[in-house]
Amino acid sequence: MKAPTPKTNKLNVPLKFIALLLGYTFWYIFGSSHTTTAQLTVPLCFYNIPELHRIHAPELISIQIAGKRSAIRALDTDALAVHINAETVHEGKNLLAITQESLLLPESIKLVHYSPSNPTVELLSTVKVQET
Repeated sequence: MKAPTPKTNKLNVPLKFIALLLGYTFWYIFGSSHTTTAQLTVPLCFYNIPELHRIHAPELISIQIAGKRSAIRALDTDALAVHINAETVHEGKNLLAITQESLLLPESIKLVHYSPSNPTVELLSTVKVQET
């Protein structure tokens, strides 16, 4: 076999550059659209708590979300929390259903799973009834 001549090597350089550019382009297109999952621990937050009431609930909820890799990377996970309107919670023990809306997730990211699967919340009145 003969060694390639310098002229042949010069012809391969543009071809190699085009192949590299095409490879990177395909990797970028298909890699960023790949669906991925993330496991996070988020706080459970209540708003509109009725006066003279207190809530007993787990402080943290473990969630699993799925979406495009670029959307999950763009998500501010430090600001993520489960938001529950306390006006919808009745006095006594309640089971919570955590939804994508209560996490304020964008439409491109879906809630896959959360744990505990049946978080229990208890709304207690702090008013003491006087005995007569």
